[in-house]
Amino acid sequence: MKSRFSTVDIRAVIAELRSSLLGMRVNNVYDVDNKTYLIRLQKPDCKATLLLESGIRIHTTEFEWPKNMMPSGFAMKCRKHLKSRRLVNVKQLGIDRIVDFQFGSDEAAYHLIIELYDRGNIVLTDYEYLILNILRFRTDEADDVKFAVRERYPVDNAKASAPLPTLERLTEIISAAPKGEQIKRILNHYLRKC
Repeated sequence: MKSRFSTVDIRAVIAELRSSLLGMRVNNVYDVDNKTYLIRLQKPDCKATLLLESGIRIHTTEFEWPKNMMPSGFAMKCRKHLKSRRLVNVKQLGIDRIVDFQFGSDEAAYHLIIELYDRGNIVLTDYEYLILNILRFRTDEADDVKFAVRERYPVDNAKASAPLPTLERLTEIISAAPKGEQIKRILNHYLRKC
């Protein structure tokens, strides 16, 4: 069993979640522990449970997880803003291991952002990505970004995926390489620059 999601895993899970959960409404939000949350979603004809574990994983589950008797402040804030909202979009931010769930649309939209790297984080924002609640407050000094309530979540800082080179460009790169050089090394060198 994998302990962390890679970018490829995230893309696969997002495709699965988009096909099965889009259009469903939030029934309730529960916390299993201080970094694991369940979102119950439903349509008139079906129900689903989405598991979010900060820094580790996101997926649907049919397992009956134990829930805390008293919901945490974070779960209560999520209930307040997400309950009865429709899940309208699930996307990965750039090529980072960050997933953005959008509930509602236009100015009534809320985003639940799940960071699946390092210790992770779960962030609730409004439609302008202004942070309403955050699981783990922190400051990213390298990017001079503060992750706290009433700060803007830096969606623009997500690493954009580099465009794939055209067939003509690949031919140029390989033709210009030294004779006998492995194609893998040639392409790795080029793709690291993108």
